[in-house]
Amino acid sequence: MQDSCLLEAKHIRKSFLYRGALSVVLDKLDFCLQEGQFVSIVGPSGCGKSTFLELLCGVSLPDRGNILLSGEEITGKTGFLGYMPQDDLLFPWLNVRQNILLPVRVKGGDLKKATSKAEQLVPLFGLENHLFHLPAQLSGGLKQRVALLRTYMTDAKLLLLDEPFAKLDALTRSQLQGWLKEVVQKLHLTVILVTHDIEEAILLSNRIDLMSLAPGTFIRSFIVQDSERTDLNKTFELKQEIHRLLAT
Repeated sequence: MQDSCLLEAKHIRKSFLYRGALSVVLDKLDFCLQEGQFVSIVGPSGCGKSTFLELLCGVSLPDRGNILLSGEEITGKTGFLGYMPQDDLLFPWLNVRQNILLPVRVKGGDLKKATSKAEQLVPLFGLENHLFHLPAQLSGGLKQRVALLRTYMTDAKLLLLDEPFAKLDALTRSQLQGWLKEVVQKLHLTVILVTHDIEEAILLSNRIDLMSLAPGTFIRSFIVQDSERTDLNKTFELKQEIHRLLAT
């Protein structure tokens, strides 16, 4: 393992049986994430981005390869990384407060301590006026805020976000992107974000990893400088370069 890797994936291969034929989704894939990084994974539809997150959080096993967290093997093991899929997956019969505390209840953790922690975080997540609302009473943006706080309450060392804003309207999405950036900075989070939105990746990330199609593997990484977020010309140039690489 590289000394600076918090999370490392080594020589990953993943295939599925589809209509009697073996389809290789990921192959020869290596990945290293350092503590405190925000890495966005961008690639064509079907290249295996979401499959990679499922492998990282242990809900799926690779055909071969290893996943290490702080040097320890976690391949096929759940409960080490916080995973937030595209759908919020809130339990409709539980209110916001109950949904937030659910991971602690499932793990049999200290509910009193977790409740105190959640109460301190609720204002940062903009949920102080919604704690006793059911999911059906919330907007799409509020549901994603609840889902992210619930994910954070797992006490995982890092968070995996699979296109969390993809189903939101453009205005709400823009607002939540700015809010997420603030949350990441204030809580000093380490994050992997899967997204199709290159502008979103540039805005939020300090590194963007590009994935190829059929089978998926990482082909290029970009370190995103602050100037590339604030200078429209540099943002445009970076977007064009990413588009070009993904089209080849």
